[in-house]
Amino acid sequence: MTLFPTGLLAAEWTKLRSVRSTPLILAVATVATIAIAVLQARSTVGAWDGWGARARAEFDPVFTIFSGFQVAQLAFGLLGVLAVTAEYGTGTIRATFAAAPRRGRVLAAKLVVLGTVSLVIGQALAFAAFFAGQFVLAGKHLDVTLGDPNVLRAMLGQGFYLGTVTILGAAIGTLLRHTAGATALTTGLLFLSTMVFKAVSPTGSTALIHWAPPAAAEGLTWTTFRDPDWPTAGFALVVCLTYLTVSVTAAAWRLTHRDV
Repeated sequence: MTLFPTGLLAAEWTKLRSVRSTPLILAVATVATIAIAVLQARSTVGAWDGWGARARAEFDPVFTIFSGFQVAQLAFGLLGVLAVTAEYGTGTIRATFAAAPRRGRVLAAKLVVLGTVSLVIGQALAFAAFFAGQFVLAGKHLDVTLGDPNVLRAMLGQGFYLGTVTILGAAIGTLLRHTAGATALTTGLLFLSTMVFKAVSPTGSTALIHWAPPAAAEGLTWTTFRDPDWPTAGFALVVCLTYLTVSVTAAAWRLTHRDV
């Protein structure tokens, strides 16, 4: 017996495509991310001659053009939230569980579909932003290639992070079952957690800051310069996997131990 009947996966794929916000969210993420990559690269090329030695030493040709992924991570997190809360908002979740009473399988199928879609699109977006940004940076000979140290790792890491925040958003949506609350919590984790962790950390310590999702994103993306507030790429991967494990486990417990 297969873990996910084909019909269950197909149903989750149909529901994801049927949510009207899905193509809009992905379109906004794509346009904004690539546009910001190009604009950031153009700004760097235009200002390069006026930069000092320190600014030039800290310039990272990959991390710089991935500035637009702050918009993308919010969009992908919202995609995960809405994939779950839209069903609760319309009441169709009852029909889903009537047709597939094993709730754990329903959640797993939803996460498989969401994870696959977000990974594929997120990775494509990472490569598109990279090549667009490097094309502009080449005008000042500041560009790098996929064969340069850490570049391919950063590309794959950024795509993986977008997949992570999508699943995180879906797990939070499953826990809260309310779009506004789940969106607020997801947004807080993606944009405010670093400041909160820094505020409660002992002076000079970065250990707690490294556990903030935004710090993990930065740890996965640097190639030539790493700020002490960013974890190593390996530790950033552990952080992402920890958030995935805890959030999905909590969501599964909530779904299987509570009424709709």
